Amino acid sequence: MANNTIKHFIFVRFFSFYDAKYPHDIFDENFLLKQLPLAKNVLNSLENQTNKDFELIFVLHPRFFDDVNYYFISFTLEEYTTLPIKFMRNDGGSYLFSPNLNPEVATLLEDAINNYDYVITTRIDYDDFIYKDAVADTQSKVKECDSVLGYGYCLGYEYSLGDLYYRLGSWGGNGHMSPFQSLILKSSFAKELPLFSVENFNHHVMKLDMKNFLENIGVEFSDSMFQQNTTTLTFIYFRHALAHAILVNNRDIMHMYQGRRKLTTKDITKKQLEEEFGFHQELNLIK
Repeated sequence: MANNTIKHFIFVRFFSFYDAKYPHDIFDENFLLKQLPLAKNVLNSLENQTNKDFELIFVLHPRFFDDVNYYFISFTLEEYTTLPIKFMRNDGGSYLFSPNLNPEVATLLEDAINNYDYVITTRIDYDDFIYKDAVADTQSKVKECDSVLGYGYCLGYEYSLGDLYYRLGSWGGNGHMSPFQSLILKSSFAKELPLFSVENFNHHVMKLDMKNFLENIGVEFSDSMFQQNTTTLTFIYFRHALAHAILVNNRDIMHMYQGRRKLTTKDITKKQLEEEFGFHQELNLIK
């Protein structure tokens, strides 16, 4: 296994698609300037990784490439981190592979499949955090991948309005939380198939989507192709008032956490959060 080569892409979407249900103008420069600092969340987490052997790709709306007034987005993101960032235009709707195959992704995947033994695609939102061993842990799973493996995390934390809560999401054994969900492909298997990545599947029903996708292209699905990590506290899911999922679903963030236990320093310390996740947000009950 030591001789196997791995190419690992991490995709981060930053207002990569337009949704008419979202009540804010994603093309308003002042709005974008206020949202950009939240990208420090994922960048701090990725800088904190014990394994930095990955390619970081920010996916943006095509308009941000075509109008020089939006070039501040890429300039600002690059100033936030020491990590090299590649920027990609999203020509495929809300997902990179839907409804049309993004040609840039296709080229990346095809080249990687032809030159590496395993190819991993991972997604995480720009405002979320992931624990420091996520890259190392995910890449270690190639030894359990005979063809394709959907892998991700179900247990972690949720942060909102200065408080931290526990969060578990497994969707009946069919999905993962969206932070750092991955698809691992063995290249010798993938060469004979249409190109696909983690973005082909909905995070909460990845297992079901994978089964349907593979069976439609003539590949028998088995339970060994999907795995959940339900034992490690691995992510901090960031929930704020302007989050897409909250606003398009008309949820009131002030009432979302009623009845849920707020974590305190007895559960975890601020230093632990900084060391484990690169987390530097304000906390009400954790010192």
